[in-house]
Amino acid sequence: KNDDGSERLVINAQNCVHCKTCDIKDPTQNIVWVTPEGGGGPNYPNM
Repeated sequence: KNDDGSERLVINAQNCVHCKTCDIKDPTQNIVWVTPEGGGGPNYPNM
């Protein structure tokens, strides 16, 4: 919660797998999801 008692969403970028679910499931559409790594997206070596 914020200091004023309102709720906030905190996304830990280290745990992000770039699935974009946070943006799709956000009912208020206040998350602006941008492609990381300069537009290249994630680099998963085993995929």
